[in-house]
Amino acid sequence: MRFLVGSLLSLAPLSALGGPVVDFGFPDLLSQRDEYVSVREGAAIQLPSLRRASAQAVGPALENFFVVNQTGLDIHLGILTLSGTLNGTYSPYPVPTSSAGGFQVSAPTPTVAAPLLQHYYWTVDPAYPGGAKTCLWRVEVSDVGGNCTALVTPSAYGGAVCSLSLGSSGIDPATCAMQLVTYIQ
Repeated sequence: MRFLVGSLLSLAPLSALGGPVVDFGFPDLLSQRDEYVSVREGAAIQLPSLRRASAQAVGPALENFFVVNQTGLDIHLGILTLSGTLNGTYSPYPVPTSSAGGFQVSAPTPTVAAPLLQHYYWTVDPAYPGGAKTCLWRVEVSDVGGNCTALVTPSAYGGAVCSLSLGSSGIDPATCAMQLVTYIQ
């Protein structure tokens, strides 16, 4: 199934995978281990606001998740939790070394009581991400007093260095449109 999902992710759009919250059934290879794996938990990072002139209110929006691959190997996407509809991955996929790639989600409207959650990873080994260089990202989008905010929490596995470009990332507080640019080394 893992290989089928990987090949399907290279197609865009993928409206058939839509729904409010989708569990793609990726095996939990990150926590089901009996050997020692080094993990560095990151603190939650508040995404900066993208100030745009907009008459729209908080609502459904496009979320773009980009990655720059600096591992020396191709990287693959794994989705743990998805709020919204996966529109597909950007070409090329898998993302070659020294290249950028990513994926896009059509997200529903967040509410105060029900924030949106995107939980995904990029890995050099899709068969065993918990034992290889893997960057796990948890992104929570909330409506706070009529403005959209986003918290991003990284985790690193297998000696990966995971970083976030705050200068290229942000969320529009009025429309909830978001762009996240990450790096994996």
